[in-house]
Amino acid sequence: MFFRSMKVWIAATVLVVLVLAGTAIGVHVTSSTSFCLSCHEMRVHQQELALSPHAQDARGNAIECVQCHIPSTNIVRMLSAKTWLGTKDLWVHATTGGSVTLNRREIQPEARRFMDDANCRACHEDLYRNAKNDGAISEYGRLAHDNYLDKNGSSRSGCAGCHRNIAHLPPEDRHYDANAAFASKLTFKEVR
Repeated sequence: MFFRSMKVWIAATVLVVLVLAGTAIGVHVTSSTSFCLSCHEMRVHQQELALSPHAQDARGNAIECVQCHIPSTNIVRMLSAKTWLGTKDLWVHATTGGSVTLNRREIQPEARRFMDDANCRACHEDLYRNAKNDGAISEYGRLAHDNYLDKNGSSRSGCAGCHRNIAHLPPEDRHYDANAAFASKLTFKEVR
């Protein structure tokens, strides 16, 4: 009886170790930008990012997809986001054969949902400096950030709620004055 229960515990331990190792390997592989870009419809995002002010992080390294799009401060949220987004993407590719044309206006709210403020704040530590870090932000920006930091009321909006299209610019948003300079750099056609 003792040896039988011991075998069960050993088998269960081996199974748990294998599942954890498989999960760790899966998370590592699916967290690479090359994995994200293996889907043709994501390549337009890479081109937009390369032309945006967010092409590099604070240390001058190329920004990876997971630095913005996958929560980094909470393992449960990170695994939940990867599971949800991965399952959804697999379903879309399985049911459409990968020939789907993304409606970017529809997917933006979903994409912003998984953008944690901690990911933004990893590079933008001082919210009162401009993006180039060579001066102060505007008065409007200061008031908005005061609100975000609960200094003059409180905000329910996170970073991505106010700062839209900071690294990617969908065609329908290119007409806004704030996006005109960025849009003028985009000379490629959307990859479908």
